Amino acid sequence: MVKNSLFIKSLRDMKKSKAQFISIFIMATLAVFIMTGLDSIWFTVEKHADAMYSSANMSDLWVTVPNPSEQMVWGISRLDGVNIVEKRFTADADTDLPKSPTLHVYALDGRSILDQPELLHGKFSKGGGAVLDSSFAKVHNLKAGDYISIKLNGRWLRLKIDGLALSTEHVFAVKNSASITPDHSEYGFIIINTDALKSIYGQKIYNQISVKTSPGADIAQIVQKSGTIVGDRLIGITLQKDNASVSSVNSRIQQFRTLAVVFPIIFLLVTALITQSTMVRMIENQRTQIGILKALGYSKRSILWHYTSYGVMVGVLGAIAGLITGTNTLGRIMVHQLNLTLNSYSLKINYLNFVFALILILICTGGVSLLECRKLLGDAPAFLLRDKPPKSGQHIFLESISSVWEKMKFSSKLIARNMIKNKGRLIMSTIGVMGCTGVIISALTVRTTLSGISDYTYGTTFTFNQKIVLDTSKVNSTYLKNLELDGITQQIQETAVQVIFPDGSYKMELTNITTKESPLIYLQDIDGNPVSIPEKGILMTRKLCREKGLKKGDTIQIKIKDKGYAAVRIEEIAYIASGQGIYMTDTYWESLGEDFGPSALMVRWNGAPDEKFLDRDFVSDSATRESMQEGLTSSLGVVNLAVVLLIVLGSSLAFVVLYNTGMLNYVERIRDLATFRVLGFHHREIQYLVLIENYFSVLLGMISGIPVGRFMSWLIASSIDERLDLLGNISLTDVVTAGVMTAFFAWIVNKVIAHKMKEIDIFEALKSVE
Repeated sequence: MVKNSLFIKSLRDMKKSKAQFISIFIMATLAVFIMTGLDSIWFTVEKHADAMYSSANMSDLWVTVPNPSEQMVWGISRLDGVNIVEKRFTADADTDLPKSPTLHVYALDGRSILDQPELLHGKFSKGGGAVLDSSFAKVHNLKAGDYISIKLNGRWLRLKIDGLALSTEHVFAVKNSASITPDHSEYGFIIINTDALKSIYGQKIYNQISVKTSPGADIAQIVQKSGTIVGDRLIGITLQKDNASVSSVNSRIQQFRTLAVVFPIIFLLVTALITQSTMVRMIENQRTQIGILKALGYSKRSILWHYTSYGVMVGVLGAIAGLITGTNTLGRIMVHQLNLTLNSYSLKINYLNFVFALILILICTGGVSLLECRKLLGDAPAFLLRDKPPKSGQHIFLESISSVWEKMKFSSKLIARNMIKNKGRLIMSTIGVMGCTGVIISALTVRTTLSGISDYTYGTTFTFNQKIVLDTSKVNSTYLKNLELDGITQQIQETAVQVIFPDGSYKMELTNITTKESPLIYLQDIDGNPVSIPEKGILMTRKLCREKGLKKGDTIQIKIKDKGYAAVRIEEIAYIASGQGIYMTDTYWESLGEDFGPSALMVRWNGAPDEKFLDRDFVSDSATRESMQEGLTSSLGVVNLAVVLLIVLGSSLAFVVLYNTGMLNYVERIRDLATFRVLGFHHREIQYLVLIENYFSVLLGMISGIPVGRFMSWLIASSIDERLDLLGNISLTDVVTAGVMTAFFAWIVNKVIAHKMKEIDIFEALKSVE
């Protein structure tokens, strides 16, 4: 009976203060929504990708070397930490399908156990059949039992499709440097048996050694020793994390992991602080009720749980609502927008972070209620049945400045005294607005930055209007120079080169070799000053230098074909927003002992593109600058969508915080406001006393929110993606936008409070304690 009575009382109390409880519920929901929603995106991708890597027995590294000998394979297999070593063949091949799409060929031995396809239909035959990319097959209406022809080494090979599968190396795969996002109609993979290569090359042929290491193995030592074993014939060693597909998937994970760490923390902190101050005030306002319960003989335990349950119920309900809505809206929508080919898209929830958020919310609701109630339970019922004695008056610092104090209006003096008297409330309100403003500014800044990447990359850095990918076996630099195309041209060789950094790490790094005259690539430093590719030495992008702790004048080593390593000096550092790597001139490249073989031609046509030239057999692919710009924008679109949602949620949180703090300020001062009414103050004068305080806390919060937003923007920009060099500089437009949004919410809240002031019942507000 007692429990039922207290439960009914709690429902009545919550109904009476429904605005405060609803605001706490909304804040808890928003905080958990954004945390679990963003968490579920990267967590789902990571879990499914890792499961695919494990089931396919994906190699930990690949050693690229033409025709590796058995001695090389045996030597690598003997290294400490190496479990399995296999040979395989990989190459791009044309197909006989309409528009000649490209397939990446993987040739495996019948005994191979590494890098296995994940079969969806059919089987992987050890005979002359093949396993085809299921996404590629779907686009081209192919199925198991059909035939497809591929062209390798200038000869056609007809293959029966024995099965359809997924590949861990094609979760996110693009055709060439002219492509930004995957296009399954243009590019896929096919897996065949190495015996099928005999009809093409006259024998089994390999160009890679796949290596699987044991858990905890020293990968750096294995890479170094593998390079020594292979010797000068080494082309490069690619770690699993540097594989193009794995790297792209990890970038997606990192993007949302960064967002899931930075933004939810602010949401949770703001929610915690505002909820904590709200619950403290609500318990203090219940002191008379607590006194009555004690006088009626209720035990301390019953009273403690009664008031603790207020916060627990609202906190748990808000957290559960946030979990359900966050994962089922944000998570489910975003995962499918990532353009990844996974074996499953079933949502995975990071319950560990949810439990952390729930505990924090419960501490700030139920925990605070418990502590405040315990303080009051120490007093006698007779003391609790009286109103809380008002704080003793005291002079404020402005009164010591007589020249200022004497010129202030009476109402302004009241406002100043009340703010100092209730500085805790002012501080909490300011912190709440500061956090919300910081979230909005940082989200707006990230959105502006991401939106400007494609414009900067294909408007400032690269000024061609068409990029043409070439077949290097059919064309050379001299031939391209003699074409005399109607436009400005620039040759470029894009290749991956094995690099040894000063810290001893190895990596296949994107290297761009181009002509000394660079009319279509405009490089700048971080301050916007033009930077030229040095005649001797290399130019390295700023992001890559920062990751490796390098500066101008440092030296790295790059692998030279059929030779050892050459030491090259970093002579220039340039800022490039998207696509990090190394740049050098063709003459310097040749001075190192390499041959300059342009893999692409950039053109700025004087008129219409030369269609006759584009139809030549040595043109493998082409893309306009606009299409590449759209592709880059599209690849960042899902992150942009998440950021837009963060702006909406940050604005919603700002509104709830302002409403909550504004209403609490009004409720706490309702007796004072009624007194002013009795003394003859007009409605406008009374509103001024309260509403100016609200605007003052909003102003302080907005100003202090600028450095918070700047820090959050920098934090996100510096860690969101290793391929992107984002500055995270906030703009005046974004600051003003955030300020206008916050001020607008404050105006709406003050309108609501002003309306409530007109409805104050003077007699009810001023009656004594009964």
